[in-house]
Amino acid sequence: MPRQKMLILRGNRGNYADEQGQPFNYGRGALHEWAAKEYARRKNYEGVVLDVAGNANPPKPGEKYGTRDDCPQTVQALAKFRSDASIAALYGFSGGGFDVWWMLKLLNAKERKRIELVVVLGAPERPQSDFEASMFTGGSWEVVYKTNPLPSAEFVPKGVPPHMFGPEWLLTETPAGRYRDRPDVEED
Repeated sequence: MPRQKMLILRGNRGNYADEQGQPFNYGRGALHEWAAKEYARRKNYEGVVLDVAGNANPPKPGEKYGTRDDCPQTVQALAKFRSDASIAALYGFSGGGFDVWWMLKLLNAKERKRIELVVVLGAPERPQSDFEASMFTGGSWEVVYKTNPLPSAEFVPKGVPPHMFGPEWLLTETPAGRYRDRPDVEED
């Protein structure tokens, strides 16, 4: 049986701190990719990063905010989810976290039944309760929700805004497990 996948959605494009706290231009969308993919591995999923930024569409004249239900990341994430039946988990960082909510809203009940885990990091404008399975017909997933780590956290470089280090924060709280317990390793 093929391994199930976790679809990982990046944050907005722009200049943010890299893993060492140095400025970096994330043109494809902000994400500390190694930590996100390692989290997926530790949860026994294959991490699949969608290479499109999590920015909302620009606001139309007279509107205050842009839309996310039809922004490029939401549209591409829905297409990827619908074309790959092995995707059973969603992980959204920052702008990608907002787009996870739109995905959940736009999926039908049968599609939602496939989801086992929803992870949202660094998207505090929408509360955890908005992502709970009970809010969506057909949903029965676990939710992992975190806003931003403290600036004093050991994995946040001194003097650097902590937002980008949400994936590391989650990873520090996720045990790696024993090697022999991993289902992808056969014993002798």
